[in-house]
Amino acid sequence: MKKLVRDKIPDIVSDAATFEVLSNEDYRLSLRDKITEEAKEVKGADTRANLVEELGDLEEVIRAILEDASITYEEMDSLRQAKINQKGKFAEKFVMIKPDEES
Repeated sequence: MKKLVRDKIPDIVSDAATFEVLSNEDYRLSLRDKITEEAKEVKGADTRANLVEELGDLEEVIRAILEDASITYEEMDSLRQAKINQKGKFAEKFVMIKPDEES
């Protein structure tokens, strides 16, 4: 099993595992897998402390994706703000209910 890990993990676990450096393309794919993994961990967080930790991990992966794609955090945040202006936030807690489509 291959799993993208943080930069200091090879030193921390030393001989317990082997490591390799990914190609740029494999790194991009691994980041996409990692963001899904971290989002699932956010979903499963059962305490406030665990939620804070998992959100931090999720943000670290987001920042790695931004850096890899040469996107600044400010650029992403500007588009986020524009979307808020256009479509709003999630503060009102609305959920859309769609009738089942008949076949």
